[in-house]
Amino acid sequence: MLIIAVSNLSYTFPGAVQPVFTNLNFSVDSDARIGLVGPNGCGKTTLLQILAGKISGFCGQLTGKPVLRIATLSQETGERVSQSVFAFIRPQIANLRKEIDRLEKSCDSDAAAMKLAGFYNDFSACDGFNVEADIARLFSEFSLPQEFLWRPLESLSGGEKNRVGLVRLLLDKPDLLLLDEPTNHLDVEALEWLENYLRNLKIPWLVVSHDRRFLDNCCETVWELKNGSLSEYGGNYSFYRLAKDQAHARKVLAAEIADRHIERLQKAAEKQRNDANRMESFKPKRDRTKKGGICKRDEGSAKALLRTQNKQRAATAMEQRLQRLVDKAQAEKPFIEKTRSISFPEKNLKNSCVLRVEGLSKSYGSLSLFADFSLTLLNGDRLAIVGPNGSGKSTLMRMLAGCESSDGGLISWAPAAVVAYHAQEFEQLDFSATVLDHVLAGDYAGQTRARTILGCLKLEKDKVDQQIATLSVGERSKTALARLLFMAPDVLLLDEPTNHLEIDAREALEEALADFVGTVVFVSHDRHFVEKISTRQIVLPGV
Repeated sequence: MLIIAVSNLSYTFPGAVQPVFTNLNFSVDSDARIGLVGPNGCGKTTLLQILAGKISGFCGQLTGKPVLRIATLSQETGERVSQSVFAFIRPQIANLRKEIDRLEKSCDSDAAAMKLAGFYNDFSACDGFNVEADIARLFSEFSLPQEFLWRPLESLSGGEKNRVGLVRLLLDKPDLLLLDEPTNHLDVEALEWLENYLRNLKIPWLVVSHDRRFLDNCCETVWELKNGSLSEYGGNYSFYRLAKDQAHARKVLAAEIADRHIERLQKAAEKQRNDANRMESFKPKRDRTKKGGICKRDEGSAKALLRTQNKQRAATAMEQRLQRLVDKAQAEKPFIEKTRSISFPEKNLKNSCVLRVEGLSKSYGSLSLFADFSLTLLNGDRLAIVGPNGSGKSTLMRMLAGCESSDGGLISWAPAAVVAYHAQEFEQLDFSATVLDHVLAGDYAGQTRARTILGCLKLEKDKVDQQIATLSVGERSKTALARLLFMAPDVLLLDEPTNHLEIDAREALEEALADFVGTVVFVSHDRHFVEKISTRQIVLPGV
């Protein structure tokens, strides 16, 4: 059954000249399981907001069910994180419940009893009893404790907030669920839960995500939004990549065949024109009679003139045909991205052991994260630190980087080791500097290499001279990573380096780390990235 159909959808931001996308055509059926992919800034979130009715001023037509209820899970809640979970889910009912509970504890007068009765009437009018029952059912379904209802939203983990957000949406019984980056900040356990939930959900959904494993595990269709156009591929993410690569290979082959055909035709057209020109230049003088006719002995030259004219017309026709073929080949020629790679200087660090950690301990009040923790890191290791949210992964990275002290134990780096640290919140970024100045940090002789690194990480060329403060979060992440790769240290400490990066940039980072000749320690919940990069893993248990 058709849920929504979109025809010739185009949108341009107010005040902008270039449209975000033009003439998009697609439909969503009742069994849709769609993943939407594309580079940062291509309009994925904008498209979701148009479908949800949050953006107007677009061109095109949206048709579907007469009464269509669409729910959107955004990248950010947009709510006060200090409020309770209940207030986040249903603010009016939560406030009424709070007043009812307060008055029931101190209902010692007729006035208070009347006030309580009024609150109960309002509560019933809002269908509060059924809503509470539905919330309890969904909390049980999502493995959320009922006591979470009155906890501050900010006290929940990323995965718990994600589930609470879904509860809020599903209470409205939507016809279509739109999910914008739901995997952000989720640990592996929460990711697997979300995958399983979406696979079994009975309503259609459309999800924006840069997590390749997630898209593989739960999507049945992939939409790619790129350069203002939308392409649809049946199957999961891996099938989409295979189909896209095969289609690109066919286009490249067709372009090569067309080029060879054009080359042959060019030679034939050139020969045709040369022959015509030679015939044109060989025009013997013809005598004419008194009546203006051609003398009998020169009648042959008239036939030659006709042959010359025919030859010239044939040459012109062939050249016109050739130009049409050239124009068609140019229009259909596939874009072949220039292959660029990041070069790293030879490392001088010869120590076989880069890091020794012995007896490390760390606590926050009564919460013990580490007790007698030990680790040995060898030169060239690619160590992934994995574990649930709250297990101390980022704390360990900060201690290894010297940004946070331990309560006890030893952290000993090789004496000559140069260590560079990428933090989740970009603490090392100078927001007043331009991208290029920050990456270079005074080493202006390395401009070409710096620009190459930024290009490899898919930072647009026109962003290089902008202030970091004007960039998006994803662009800031690329800038911070580019600075570390430009430094080419002996050791890279990377805390969630794939956060906010689109798939192309993640793959570019994977290629850069594969070529990096030093040692890498990283934290990531991107399972594809972990499997691609790591040679060792340590798992931190949950607290």
